[in-house]
Amino acid sequence: MTTQYRPGVLSRVLGWADRLPGHGWWIYPLLYVLLIGWSHAVVWATGQVPVGQIQPLLLVGHFYAPFILGATAYINRSSGRALASFWPATGWPDDEREAWRQRFVGSPARWDPLLIAIGIVVAVVAFLSAPVASLPTSDRTILFLAYVIPAGSGYVAALLAIVHSAYQLRLVDQIHRQATAVDPFDRVSLYAFSSLTAQTGLTYVLIAYYSLTVNGAFQAGNIAGVVMLGAVFAIGVACFVLPLWGIHDRLVREKELLLRDVEVRVSRLGEEMYRRIDAGQFDGTKVVTDSLAGVTDLRKRIVDIPTWPWRPQVLSGFLSALILPVAIFLITRALASQLGS
Repeated sequence: MTTQYRPGVLSRVLGWADRLPGHGWWIYPLLYVLLIGWSHAVVWATGQVPVGQIQPLLLVGHFYAPFILGATAYINRSSGRALASFWPATGWPDDEREAWRQRFVGSPARWDPLLIAIGIVVAVVAFLSAPVASLPTSDRTILFLAYVIPAGSGYVAALLAIVHSAYQLRLVDQIHRQATAVDPFDRVSLYAFSSLTAQTGLTYVLIAYYSLTVNGAFQAGNIAGVVMLGAVFAIGVACFVLPLWGIHDRLVREKELLLRDVEVRVSRLGEEMYRRIDAGQFDGTKVVTDSLAGVTDLRKRIVDIPTWPWRPQVLSGFLSALILPVAIFLITRALASQLGS
């Protein structure tokens, strides 16, 4: 199996960074610094803001592109580890694994021009609909020059990353469905991709929470930003659950087959026990009793097989990251309301 398409812009950028010293992890904070430098250079050079004065809005608003690129790079490397853990369950030769790894990190480029155009348009609309009170200067033209490159890169990176994640998680579903050596007792393989899906989902959930809190002033009343925020939050939840649905259904069927087989054997051992007792062969019942105990233990193991392919701590961690900030936000709002009254 070989990749038959040209990888997209995001995949090529991350691949280039990965080949740099230290796998290029320093690129992403450097990009953040460069974006901040550009926007402040514009407002300083035009006299909109005193030289040396840092604008909080520009600090928090330039976070998106570097974070999304860095998080996607980390998830790409996680996909390789997950693939290695799951590979024994595929039943395929080892020389095919590298082609699959390349597919996981190399999403196709077919949608790139459209996504880049949409990202730029959304950035412009988001700027035009931003509350005036959230802007550090009244000259919107100068501020637009300072804003458009960092914000445009953030929205473009978000859209490219969403499509990349969708492609990557579709591969998770595909490999789960096509694998030929799935063993319900092999939890290492079955849990292999749960961390990957959780990391992908949490990336988008964290972006949504960051926008609601740290960058909340810019989002307030910003229709484009709120719509994008809601979509990102929904995508984050879907990323965790949907790619694992196929292997869940498969595990349910495999578990049912195993239980049916073990119940047949329990029934046969029961019949053999009755036959020996009725024939007065009491000395021979111990063999049947021991066999029945072994089969009963096996049935318990089968009953305990999980059909959702994620470790309990992965699920609890994802739910905590999803629910806890909402709970804290609601509690603080309620307390603020009570104190204000």
